[in-house]
Amino acid sequence: MENYRIVSQTRNGKSIVMISIILVSMFLVGCTRDNGDNAPSSMEEIHRQQGVPVRVQTVATQLFRQEIDYSIAVSGLRETRVHARVTDQVQNIHARVGQVVQQDQVIIDFPENNVQANFHQAKAAFDLAEQTLERIQRLFEAGGVSQQELDGAETQFRVAEANWDAVQQAVHVRAPFTGTVTDMNVREFQRVTPGDYLFTVSQLNRLHGRIWVSESDIQSINRNSRVSFFWNEVERTARITNIAMSLNRDYNAFAVDVEIDNADHAIRSGVTGTAIVYIYENQNAIVVPMNAIQRDSNGQAYVYVAVNNVAQRRNVVVGNQSELSLEITQGLNVGDRLIVQGLQLVQEGSRLNVQM
Repeated sequence: MENYRIVSQTRNGKSIVMISIILVSMFLVGCTRDNGDNAPSSMEEIHRQQGVPVRVQTVATQLFRQEIDYSIAVSGLRETRVHARVTDQVQNIHARVGQVVQQDQVIIDFPENNVQANFHQAKAAFDLAEQTLERIQRLFEAGGVSQQELDGAETQFRVAEANWDAVQQAVHVRAPFTGTVTDMNVREFQRVTPGDYLFTVSQLNRLHGRIWVSESDIQSINRNSRVSFFWNEVERTARITNIAMSLNRDYNAFAVDVEIDNADHAIRSGVTGTAIVYIYENQNAIVVPMNAIQRDSNGQAYVYVAVNNVAQRRNVVVGNQSELSLEITQGLNVGDRLIVQGLQLVQEGSRLNVQM
């Protein structure tokens, strides 16, 4: 009888524990249901209640450009490298780098007794031809010689004169035109041979360079296209002077010649800079970031604008593109609040939570 009571008490204890567990579970489920009734069940519900978080940009007009960059090596608009014509030592140098020289000014002297030049012989031949021509002219005027004899004397004089000029240029090397000595490649008493490079004279007020334009871009460039040249921290205005009408097969591109203003000589001859050709400019364009543009299944471009914190779709016409920006020619107005971030969850009529 005692054993029965013990067993019965044990069973009653287990029953009490089970009942307690069931009650606790029902309580927790009830609490969970209560919380679920008070909170949104999804992110969509949150957006319906609070609005889709977006950022907007107020539409305004601004400068819009399309440009193409080219690497370009520049040199003086006129530039000549002068070379030696004789084998000898440099006797004197009369100019330094950076010095402005005049046309025919002597820059380098070689010895006049140079065997190759025949300096004195050429001078003697010129003097003789000049004296002979003067005598024949007097005789011709007096009727003492024929026209043929006068013509012969004039021809001999012109030949001797040309030879004398060439010999002088070989021995007393002169500047080919007025400009700046931009390089001196020799020093006094240095020995040179024919063909050796001596010095360079350049006109640096304007520089010349050539860019190579692809077949796809050449139609966008004309003589009136605005050009800027950049080298280090220097910026200069440039202009297009010539556009090739045929493709250069070596470069597979069209040659376009550019002149650059350089009145202060801030840009050195021979440097490589960047030429920017502006192929399109609009001073009062409506410009939007590329990621603000969407397209429907028909290819129609559209954007969303915020109107009273509600999304409104606007079909737009896209103009030109520059890097990550697009020109809008129709569909947007100055002052519109364009949605630029958060577009993934925006639809026509979506309530918006505009964030700054």
